[in-house]
Amino acid sequence: MTDYGMFTDAGNAAVEAIVDNSAAHFETFEDAYVWAEQELEYLSRTSTFSEATDTEVREAVYAELRKEFPAVIFRSVRA
Repeated sequence: MTDYGMFTDAGNAAVEAIVDNSAAHFETFEDAYVWAEQELEYLSRTSTFSEATDTEVREAVYAELRKEFPAVIFRSVRA
């Protein structure tokens, strides 16, 4: 299980489920990340997982989703 910066293993498991679900149901990084952020907001409303919107957690979610949706980089071959 990935460490998302949550305070407990249960918190990390909840965030991992969000990441897995968003990666499976969206075709673009942008859509997946927007949905994941909304889910983190909902999760943070519980006192048990109030840290779900902390910067560390959001950055870890971003990094994991980037692995699922790598950024495409184009370089020109023209001088």
